Amino acid sequence: MEHLRPVHLVTSLALYLLGTGFAKYLGERLDLQVFFLGLGWLFFMQLGFFSLGDHFGSPFDKGLFISQPEEKESKKVSGPEAIDPVLFWSVSLLAGAAVLALILAFRGSINLACGLVMGCYFFLASLLVVPRISLDLSGVGEIFSSTILVILPPALAFLLQMGTFHRILPLGVFPLFSLHLALLLMMRLKRFPSDLAQGRKTLLVRLGWVQAIFLHNLLVLCGFLLFGFSLMFGMSFRIIGPVFLVIPAGIFLIWYLSRLEDGAPVRWPMISSLSLIVFFLPVYFMTFTVWMR
Repeated sequence: MEHLRPVHLVTSLALYLLGTGFAKYLGERLDLQVFFLGLGWLFFMQLGFFSLGDHFGSPFDKGLFISQPEEKESKKVSGPEAIDPVLFWSVSLLAGAAVLALILAFRGSINLACGLVMGCYFFLASLLVVPRISLDLSGVGEIFSSTILVILPPALAFLLQMGTFHRILPLGVFPLFSLHLALLLMMRLKRFPSDLAQGRKTLLVRLGWVQAIFLHNLLVLCGFLLFGFSLMFGMSFRIIGPVFLVIPAGIFLIWYLSRLEDGAPVRWPMISSLSLIVFFLPVYFMTFTVWMR
């Protein structure tokens, strides 16, 4: 349980449901077996890379819930205990993901586009957790994390059902990418002092907390502006319209964070709750709309 990232798992599940909902909205008859096989592959891959990163000491971002110390002392052991159970768990999960991918391939559910999405997921996750090449602390790790959690799950779900891309996918997902990147910045803001002391070069540390808050506020504004632009490019108002009900929460979050530079008290429960609302409520509104059509 200590290797789970609840917020990230829920994010992937929600975006996978959204991608499937887009296919349903367009009139595609859903294949439930393919739906659950794809979801299983996604969760096996995600949990496998979470554990792999913890084993190598280059963990995938733990989100709002840090259930273990960020750095552990390495202990050298010999004999049967030399096999790290975390590594065994990770390899087992990734092997399970490979088996599910083979089943999908034998069913004819994986075409070139879907294969590219699955390959990108594996490649980007490897870049974040594999030692010596890990980009988690390079200043772009947050961008890769948002791509893995927000862009690829709905693309996978949609392609497994539809087989081809459709403009509804980028129009609905790209604004959420901006909002999720803002959420990741807020997740790491609480750990800013320890990251700075330990020399962890996250995007937040590289920018400094003042500039990072400015970037966060800009990303929130861009997210809602992109929702507006998606309407101009043909996205249904029925899908996007409810999203704008979240704007007051986003404006309040931006206003409150802007006051921190002037010495306003830092209320982490409120900041965390508002950050989650600004991202997850639009996801919920869109998912509910496309599934209930």
